[in-house]
Amino acid sequence: MDNRIQAVRDEKSNRIIGRLMKDVDFFQGIKEVCRLFSVQAAQFQCIGSLQYATYVQLDQQSDGSLVYSEKVKTDTPVELLSGTGFVGLDMEEELEVHFHGMFVDCNKNLNGGHFLDGENPVAVTVEFLLLPLNNVRMQREVDEIWGIPVFQFR
Repeated sequence: MDNRIQAVRDEKSNRIIGRLMKDVDFFQGIKEVCRLFSVQAAQFQCIGSLQYATYVQLDQQSDGSLVYSEKVKTDTPVELLSGTGFVGLDMEEELEVHFHGMFVDCNKNLNGGHFLDGENPVAVTVEFLLLPLNNVRMQREVDEIWGIPVFQFR
């Protein structure tokens, strides 16, 4: 495991707690921890700081349909105030992180949204609690209503 990642499992509760250090990509770090502990389905929460946040937000078009905004990237570091996510499998059965978070930037602006994979490097630290789900399969499949891949639970 990358020496900029610390993680330990509490055997009694099966929870994994740890932190990601400077320059680790947030999503890649969570996936590395999951691989280390053979986790394929989990919920997690975290706090910490990012060099910048890259995310999208939900928009509603004039006809009422829902879409995601264009990608937004902050121009300052951010402090994650609250964040929760899931780890499951994508359509090719690779680990995937789905994370929503709220943050404050260096201009004291509050914002948040659906964060994007590979585009959120840690500034100082991100501390997390990972709750593995046993005997659960979470995998993206195309949703019948929206036509987009979303987690299905089995």
